[in-house]
Amino acid sequence: MKSIKLKYATRLINHGPLLVVSSFYNEKQTFTPIMWNMPVEHEPPLVAVTISKENFVNKLIKKSKVFALNILEKEYLDKVIKLGEVSGKDVDKIKLTGFHIKNCKKINSNYIKEAIGILECELYKTIKIGDVDIFIGKVVYCIANEKFKNNIWSDEIKTIHHIGSLKFVTTAPVK
Repeated sequence: MKSIKLKYATRLINHGPLLVVSSFYNEKQTFTPIMWNMPVEHEPPLVAVTISKENFVNKLIKKSKVFALNILEKEYLDKVIKLGEVSGKDVDKIKLTGFHIKNCKKINSNYIKEAIGILECELYKTIKIGDVDIFIGKVVYCIANEKFKNNIWSDEIKTIHHIGSLKFVTTAPVK
């Protein structure tokens, strides 16, 4: 075992699926990859994402009080990286990447049609910490493709997992 610099401590535990967070307000929308996310509660269903206060999606969530979480697979990694390279304040990220979008069912936002799962969230609580905000969302609607079977993801999924810098891995069955 070796000592790890504290600034990398979170990388030891946060390699869950990278999500693309989308939000819409006053004719402006954006889609931003966010690696820091987690389930919070089953009932009501609550999820959390940590987003820099400087990020455009942060501002849209604060104004709209809604956001969607898009789960994508590894075949879209190059497009997801492009989403993170520019600000939605200045660039139409959907035109840039070629993703297709659709209106959410329960919230005033859009989601990426190529995603294998979508969670539509109403803002439940905001926790301000330093340069970031933790947005806790109450899931009001969710959908998933056929790879979600018997209430779990099948071992066919190949979600994107960010492990630091521009390094990514995907899932593989172990049993």
